[in-house]
Amino acid sequence: MLSLGDYKLLLPQKIPKEEWSKSIEQLEGCAKEAAILQAKGYNLLEEIEESKATPERIGWLNLWAKTYTVLESAMSAFEYRSDFVLQVISRSTFEWGLHAHVLIEPITDLNADISAIERKSHKKFRVTSRIHLKQCVDRLRAYTAWCLWSDKVHYDAQMDPKKLRGVWDPSPAREILADKKRLEIYERLFGKLEVEVDEDKLKQGRAEMEYQCREKIDRIDQWLSDPDLKPWADKIKSLTKGNKRHVSFFALFDESPTTVWKRLQKHEISFAYSLYSISSMVLHGSTMEQFITIRDSDLAPKIKPDDSNAEKIFGEVIGDCNHIFVLLGAIDHFVLNRTELRGCTKSATSVRF
Repeated sequence: MLSLGDYKLLLPQKIPKEEWSKSIEQLEGCAKEAAILQAKGYNLLEEIEESKATPERIGWLNLWAKTYTVLESAMSAFEYRSDFVLQVISRSTFEWGLHAHVLIEPITDLNADISAIERKSHKKFRVTSRIHLKQCVDRLRAYTAWCLWSDKVHYDAQMDPKKLRGVWDPSPAREILADKKRLEIYERLFGKLEVEVDEDKLKQGRAEMEYQCREKIDRIDQWLSDPDLKPWADKIKSLTKGNKRHVSFFALFDESPTTVWKRLQKHEISFAYSLYSISSMVLHGSTMEQFITIRDSDLAPKIKPDDSNAEKIFGEVIGDCNHIFVLLGAIDHFVLNRTELRGCTKSATSVRF
């Protein structure tokens, strides 16, 4: 099994400016704004020259891929004016934006310190703090470790013997198939029952699933043993003691606000919490206001799209994605391009597909 540093870094092929322009000029309004942002986000990859994977670059690419993918999804959802999908997407981009803030925080804190000095002394300073830039690199590594740990928790759960027995137990399906009345009720509720009940095939399916999960867990464990990731893996492990399987990304850093509300307070944007709360309720289904129209003397389910509401939510998603791309661009330009901070050498060209 390859170690993390042995993996080649493959990036998408560059898209000519003419192609972007051709697709953008046909659009207008929010759709055009999103397409322009999509092109800008995609073009961030042009600055990457490494040919080998590193923990910090993987962290950067992970957040980039999430943002680019969700922006494309939001563009499709807006085309059909799907408030629900846009709300769910908004919930993701909102929190990812806070993650991006955590990544760049050492640099922004440094800038705040410099501003304070300038105000007091009435002089202009140009300061480059190697320590703060290295902290930014380390936080990218922490992000990689945190995401890998979450994946491992998922695969560990899949390997739980009780869950495996339940997933691959043919008895419930057999009982339904043997009872015509129960089968009729089931199919009315859930559609045609298409579940494998052959013992040999089930055993083979379970063995294949266990093998795949073990492979993934072994790979994650090997990656987390990388010297740049192990300190963060150890910290996450200590924070998850006492049967606590998940830990927020914010909790990995000392004196860092550990909740969304506290982070919004720190950045002086507490007013945005209501947007986060609403989109969370939509995601979890714990709301009525977002799905039922209530008037003075009547109410009705919201099944017709509201163009104005969709445009508002889409605008918020575009703003979140733009925010993340800007921060990722700054991190790449000021931090990752300085290979001396990372203990690696810059290769001539990256491999593209």
